[in-house]
Amino acid sequence: MDILLFSCRRVLACIKMLFFTFFSLSLPGLAALVNPDFETGSLSGWSAKSRNSHTTFSIISSDPASGVYSARISTVDSDQAEMIQAVTGLENGIYSLTAKMKNSGGQKFCYLSVWGYGGPEKRASLPVSNTWKPILIRGIEITKGRLDVAFCTDAAAGQWSQLDQLKLVKDGIPYTLLIGGDITELPKVEDAGGRFYENGTEKDCLEILKNNGWNIVRIRLYNDPGNPGFSPSKRLPTGYQNPAATLALAKRAKNKGFQIQLSFHYSDYWSNPGTQTKPHEWEGLSFSQLKTALYDFTYSFMLQMAVQGTSPEFVSIGNEIPGGILFPDGSTSNWPQLAQLLNAGYNAVKAASPSSQVILHLDDACNYDKYNYFFGNCGTHGVQYDIIGVSYYPFWTENTIEELKVFLDAVSEKFNKPLMIMETGYNWNPTRSDGRAGQLANNGPMPYPSTPEGQKDFMLELFSAIPAVQNGKCIGDLYWDPVMITASGVGWELGAPNVVDNTTLFDFKGNALPVLGAFKNNGTYLPPAPAAAASMRN
Repeated sequence: MDILLFSCRRVLACIKMLFFTFFSLSLPGLAALVNPDFETGSLSGWSAKSRNSHTTFSIISSDPASGVYSARISTVDSDQAEMIQAVTGLENGIYSLTAKMKNSGGQKFCYLSVWGYGGPEKRASLPVSNTWKPILIRGIEITKGRLDVAFCTDAAAGQWSQLDQLKLVKDGIPYTLLIGGDITELPKVEDAGGRFYENGTEKDCLEILKNNGWNIVRIRLYNDPGNPGFSPSKRLPTGYQNPAATLALAKRAKNKGFQIQLSFHYSDYWSNPGTQTKPHEWEGLSFSQLKTALYDFTYSFMLQMAVQGTSPEFVSIGNEIPGGILFPDGSTSNWPQLAQLLNAGYNAVKAASPSSQVILHLDDACNYDKYNYFFGNCGTHGVQYDIIGVSYYPFWTENTIEELKVFLDAVSEKFNKPLMIMETGYNWNPTRSDGRAGQLANNGPMPYPSTPEGQKDFMLELFSAIPAVQNGKCIGDLYWDPVMITASGVGWELGAPNVVDNTTLFDFKGNALPVLGAFKNNGTYLPPAPAAAASMRN
């Protein structure tokens, strides 16, 4: 009976394969990958090889994503391996590649990749999962009528990954995944003696980040921080995060090829949902004068950025502003005034740099009521903006990435705007370098431990979820304070401790952590690698 059942399944699989082959050649938008779901019972159409011959490529019939078979790569000893297929005869246009996957995790890398289509290589790393999960590469703009698809791993003994149901669809949706983080604290850390290392070699921190897939940086701007004559300005060190320092850091970042997300705080000090203190120079102004001051400051600084060739691609008007800006005048208790202030910022940005995209940034991702209230009022009061910014921390929100993805789908659909995750963070150590609890006491409901590998697994899952937001409406993620490592005297304000040195992308001594591999092997991989040299890459 079991033999008969298995034989029937094989016959059905063959019928399914013939059906798929016929319709993939005749239906518009669906490109003809050969043997995309391995229902031939073999790896036909794929070229499989490994560097050290310690990898097993197999077709298995237990628990496929659908049909009868799936492909599995298993490693018996440390090895790099890949499966490659050249797909030809394609119509030019923009495609997405989707697949189903399972993955043991722990590999140095494990990703899907496309190249040879007329643009840079694009990658999507497989997150850890014992159940079938979707994976997606968006925005493959084919101009050569072909591309190469690869499944690549660098694994240790006992590690495995499984693949099924690949589909290449011409959907016409342009997409570039933006991945990076906030580098505002970098000059302060370096001046305090902080140094950064990759594989034991000291390097410029920005060089390490660029080499590991970053394509965007966030830089925060305060009006007059560190002024000893005013409070709370005097609680921050002098010479950092002010206009001059921000211009210098922006120039340094742009010279490395990064896009820039600039955040106006409109304060001399930290601003966040509960704290929106006016700059000391704006105290006592009438509302009309305050609106003019905001416009003039924004326009003047944006013009300075333009003059030095560092116009930011993205600009946020305020930082985490669910309650408004410039309290009390710009509080959400007075929406007509808040709307005027936000529009003054928007208009100033566009006057100096029309191409810059304006972000309104809230905290507390997955709080539907907060986002519906704020952006609903933006619509009611005619507030202009381009992108919705979101802060997502599993610790603060107590939400999983799966719940975040549902939330992002809902917000993008309701307000018809793209989204960017402006802040996220995850502990790689349970405590700070001094043994005390950090700003993130734990990692909320996420299953990954507070270890370097756990941090990497968290980011792998997050980078897998972001492109999957419907119609590519989530454009990227900015990691919070990734470079604020342990350094003498560096804290969140003068005399205060560093509360994030256990959530950075570098360890307490400045060594690059494994999580950077998640950045490197998701999104656009630069520099572009020609197809002939694409195999066995790290």
